[in-house]
Amino acid sequence: MTYTNHHSKYSICITCRNEAGTIEHSLSSILDQIDDRFEVVIVDSHSDDGTHDTLMTLAKAGAIKLVTERCSRGEGRQIAFENSSGDYIVAHMDMDDTFKPSLISLLELYHQRCEGNLLLAIFNAKKQLRGVQNIIVSTRELMASLGGWRDLQRFEDWDLWSRAAKIGKYCWAEFPLLDTWNRHPERKNFRQNLKFRYLRYRDSLRLGIRIFSEDEEVGVSQRVVALMARLGASFHHNYEDEFNKNFKPYNKAYQLQP
Repeated sequence: MTYTNHHSKYSICITCRNEAGTIEHSLSSILDQIDDRFEVVIVDSHSDDGTHDTLMTLAKAGAIKLVTERCSRGEGRQIAFENSSGDYIVAHMDMDDTFKPSLISLLELYHQRCEGNLLLAIFNAKKQLRGVQNIIVSTRELMASLGGWRDLQRFEDWDLWSRAAKIGKYCWAEFPLLDTWNRHPERKNFRQNLKFRYLRYRDSLRLGIRIFSEDEEVGVSQRVVALMARLGASFHHNYEDEFNKNFKPYNKAYQLQP
């Protein structure tokens, strides 16, 4: 596919940072299955591992539209959206994953069963696999009315689903589009795991989501990180909403039925 400055039907909005080991295969798995109805808009958050060079090559070849800006994941998704032109937005196709050639089938499902709403396509409804794939499809009009993505490093996708559900515009379906995905081995590293947990707790608090479940056994290290997260959250914008406290994104009431 060659990127041209025309109005597209579908905009695939992507944000990434330091994905040099996977980005070529990831993007190829997307670009090889789309046509001139699509545009691919990528926001690179100042990668310094060679990712940006790969993206620049693709941008110069006309395959993608590239924006370079340091940002959180939520900001990156929003910047990509603001630089897109499509009537429909496809997002959360991350550059550490590769994808099956089934995107067109997902869009057909959207138009037939979920038109005008925000559709979350997950890999599998089993608890341990729910977070593996969080690809969404939405109209541009709905995305704009929701206010797009917020400045969050974690739960920026969950926050968007919640706001769509609040106005009756959210549904989900099992549609395994992933071929391979990042299992995040780096999180086994103590320092990286600490950072991940801190950001998860901090942005949970900003949205009004419980950090720990009522029956969860919480260790000392978790309590220490939670305390740090509470302090950190006080320096960031609060998006807490009463609806968030009870929103269950995988509730069967929201599921597309066969």
